[in-house]
Amino acid sequence: MKTIKTLAVLIVSAIFSAAAQNAETKTAVITETQYMLPKRGSEEAFEAAVKAHDKKFHPDGKYKAGLRKVEYGKKAGWYVWVMGPTGYDAIDTRPAKDGGHDADWQKTVDPLIDQYGDVEIWETQPDLSSGIANFSKAKHYESWAVDLKKGQYYRFKALIEKIKKVYDSKNDRTFLVFRNPIHQAGGADVALLWTFDTYGSWGNDNSTKTEYEKMYGDGSWANLLSEWNDIVKDYNSEIRQILPN
Repeated sequence: MKTIKTLAVLIVSAIFSAAAQNAETKTAVITETQYMLPKRGSEEAFEAAVKAHDKKFHPDGKYKAGLRKVEYGKKAGWYVWVMGPTGYDAIDTRPAKDGGHDADWQKTVDPLIDQYGDVEIWETQPDLSSGIANFSKAKHYESWAVDLKKGQYYRFKALIEKIKKVYDSKNDRTFLVFRNPIHQAGGADVALLWTFDTYGSWGNDNSTKTEYEKMYGDGSWANLLSEWNDIVKDYNSEIRQILPN
């Protein structure tokens, strides 16, 4: 009888847990991304075509979209088309075929594309992010796609909470944290994003380390790096340019 009661409690707990996860999903803020590689020599025409398409079908609002150019990293030369921030419901109700959306893309953008790459969804983690309002002013950002060791998210979260406090105190750039809701073996679990305006400032930025040690004490930055190595399998980084809409 005790075993049956225990099992019943576990089932009820699972039901409430699932309900809570569904509630979180409904209110999640997401960004959808897709890599695209234009045909050689067609980069300018591709940028113009995507910009014109976005102006027609993805202006400010629920379906807002924009283009990022990968300048450094494994996929340098590729572009990332970004829709969001928005909600999951935008996927269900995105601009329809009968409204001319798909026909416009096929006619004006698709002929300029050599390859389509990965399509992903990223959930913004607002409790771990800082300076979201500053993103609209940025020209570039560095993005890390991070593969965590199994069961180490709780340590990752605690580490990022400390970093967030440093960025909150500085309030001079955007620091965003995303979760990947679609699991892939060997794929990224989370993503980090830092904005910057010039490569000169990016290449000589030691202020985060300095401010971190002011907040947490001498040697704290080395401890942070050591813990990072304990909880992270690996990560891929790239630098992207934010192209004007």
